[in-house]
Amino acid sequence: MSSADVAASVSVVLPCYNAAEFVESAVERLLEQRDVALEIVLVDDKSTDDTAALISALADRHESVRAILLPENGGVAAAREAAVAAATGDYVWFVDADDEWPDDAASALLKAANAVDADIVCAGATVVSEGQPERPVGDLPEGDLLTGPQALDALLVGGITGHLWNKLFRRSLLGRIEFTRIRQHSDQAMVAQALVEASRVALLHRSVYVYKLRSGSIIRSGSRRADSLRELGEVIARCVARVDATALRRPDYLYYRARYHTLSRLKDATSGAYSESERRSLVKQVRSEMSFAQLGAIGRRRDVTRFGIYTLGWMSPRTYSLVLDRAGGRL
Repeated sequence: MSSADVAASVSVVLPCYNAAEFVESAVERLLEQRDVALEIVLVDDKSTDDTAALISALADRHESVRAILLPENGGVAAAREAAVAAATGDYVWFVDADDEWPDDAASALLKAANAVDADIVCAGATVVSEGQPERPVGDLPEGDLLTGPQALDALLVGGITGHLWNKLFRRSLLGRIEFTRIRQHSDQAMVAQALVEASRVALLHRSVYVYKLRSGSIIRSGSRRADSLRELGEVIARCVARVDATALRRPDYLYYRARYHTLSRLKDATSGAYSESERRSLVKQVRSEMSFAQLGAIGRRRDVTRFGIYTLGWMSPRTYSLVLDRAGGRL
């Protein structure tokens, strides 16, 4: 089937920052996607290597490839917003240059969207890290279709993940969200906002993406995430309240706060990225927000591991930090 035979189209958004090592092979693999008409939108976020020149050359070489060169480094959220503004496809698929995907990923996502006229498709994915076996990312709810509010509930408890790359979004829907300008976790902020705007969310129970977890990506690597985590928490709270303000007191949201907000901030505060005075201040702030309600919400989910971690962090942050370091930051 030629691209001309496919009625709908997908714009693939690939933000690039110092991605010269990966971007050409990523575009080659996208051009090999089967049974779908793709537009590939590459955005250089003011790289300091040869990325800008490479994506410009790729756009000159391939009619379906477009290159956007940003005048200054604004972060991945700004790069994605610029790409979506320039995109023309009915749907948008976000990918990263250093990951992998099967050659029918885009067509499978589009087929799932067209089958039920979905605003968003959430699919499976796998993660691969050095020396570790491939493992699934998240655990999609049963069934094939959710409403936006139902999908947001699934996000809160981890059934739908906050990643962009295993999802397909109707482009017009993305025009109604804010591309939250945070250095980390902007993808989760985008996903939550999109789910609130969605009427129909399709579930595709197969892997469409392989996330390559590299050593520099591991969250105990010294990145300072306090501001990003705080802003992300505010975005999620607004999304939940927009659907139902009473949900901010319910177990699913409290579980989210405990797992993705409180524990993530505590992990960040004890990561070694801050001075001792900063660490003490951040730990004190996190502990002041910990509660038996959050702990109870973890217990209701029967999340034994996080119940223990939360309790340890609340009672003895120093011991918590030692245990986390021994586990390589992966608890």
